[in-house]
Amino acid sequence: MQDPVRYQRLRATRIDCLLLTDFDSEFAFLKNVCGRLGIRMHHANTLEQADFLLMATEATVLVSDVTLADCSWRCALHLIGGRYPLTAMLVLADPVDRPFLQQASSLGVCGIIWKPVQVGAAARLIRTAHQAWEDRQCLRQMTDMAACPGR
Repeated sequence: MQDPVRYQRLRATRIDCLLLTDFDSEFAFLKNVCGRLGIRMHHANTLEQADFLLMATEATVLVSDVTLADCSWRCALHLIGGRYPLTAMLVLADPVDRPFLQQASSLGVCGIIWKPVQVGAAARLIRTAHQAWEDRQCLRQMTDMAACPGR
């Protein structure tokens, strides 16, 4: 059984997560289940929409399908690497996609959410990716303070 105090603390930490997928049903499912766990999901169908929503929502986690109509997870990773370097990335994949993801972790992907999605495991991965964003944020602030000791 889950500790109720820990559960309330986890729910109090609001996480904005962007799901890059062509499938509205996939988004609706994750939005409904993750919303109850304190994870607010935003939806993008294209890389251009993802770029805008990452800026507008300040999402800390990007979850991308393996392939989309206009790009792949690698394009999404390239986007955040260039424009949102603190954002953590997860990939949503079917087991059949495993060969296409062999280099994912070495390229900077924080984890894979396997389908069929197990809600608890997915929420833990999203929270872990958000923690990576927080850690990167702290490192950036510490680096900025070290570079400007008068602050």
